[in-house]
Amino acid sequence: MVGAEFQDKNFEIERDILKNVEIKNLLNSLEEGAFVVDKEENLVFYNDAAPIILKINLNEFLYKNIKHIYYFENLSKNQSIPEYIRNLASGCKICNICYLEGKDHYFENEKIDLFNESGEIKGALYLVRDITKEIQLELSLSNEVKTDNLSGLYNSRFFREELDKEISRCSRYGHDLSVLFLDINNFKYFNDTLGHLAGDEIIRFTGESLKNAIRKNVDTAFRYGGDEFTVILPNTPAKRSTIVANRILFNFNNGFNEKLKMLMSDENFNEKLDNFTLNNNDGKSKKIGLSIGVSGFKKGKNADEIIEEADMAMYKAKRGNGNQVFIYEEQ
Repeated sequence: MVGAEFQDKNFEIERDILKNVEIKNLLNSLEEGAFVVDKEENLVFYNDAAPIILKINLNEFLYKNIKHIYYFENLSKNQSIPEYIRNLASGCKICNICYLEGKDHYFENEKIDLFNESGEIKGALYLVRDITKEIQLELSLSNEVKTDNLSGLYNSRFFREELDKEISRCSRYGHDLSVLFLDINNFKYFNDTLGHLAGDEIIRFTGESLKNAIRKNVDTAFRYGGDEFTVILPNTPAKRSTIVANRILFNFNNGFNEKLKMLMSDENFNEKLDNFTLNNNDGKSKKIGLSIGVSGFKKGKNADEIIEEADMAMYKAKRGNGNQVFIYEEQ
């Protein structure tokens, strides 16, 4: 009997809040989820889109406090939105992140108070919109602007943005920072000998060598231009950065011959290529490998100085026949 009285009371509240049938029809026509609650935050109505957006059966939550629904429970928590999402144009809209059906969904949320004829609050309308596709599209477009299509790494423009940001962080908090500058030795000779398509494949292969050597979500690799590459290593002193640099050399050297076998159909492959060396007609050899220079951040240094120092260290490695790592040292 008490249950029946409780139900009648909530139907009364629902009728009072949504007197006009046209309002219900309007809410049901919306693409976003609409949730109507009374002044105690009990759910008295939801539109057709609501259970689709939240991927849940809402019948069992009718006339119960709305915080029993995972979305609204999660809404009350102080959530940390990743910086790369927050920096998007739509990032400022995000009010809630919910893990639904195996992935994060990003939501925009609006609460509108509902008043009675006396001007007192009688409830509220929550409008919930899933903006996950919008965020994903912006991320895709953002990455396209930042990415070098050939190597699959970030481009030089984004390198400068990230380096300036890391230098600012180091200056503020006293963190370590290292930059690697890499060059493919004799790439022009290789490109001219085997053709531009083979050269493009080696650029891609170098990009893979870098990505597989650096720390995911910590270090960042870039194609600086042509056959030159850079890597930013946050919280890493120069001497320690040689661990990553040597890992890059290992990846490149370990897979280079196999990559060339795929590119060259010549049966005399082993005669043409011996230990990464292509022989030209004048009897001189051209060794293919990487030269890597390292520069570490010191207080007062700017981006141009760090890049120049890493570049100078790279040329020192190149003069020593390449395939090695040098750290810049001030004279």
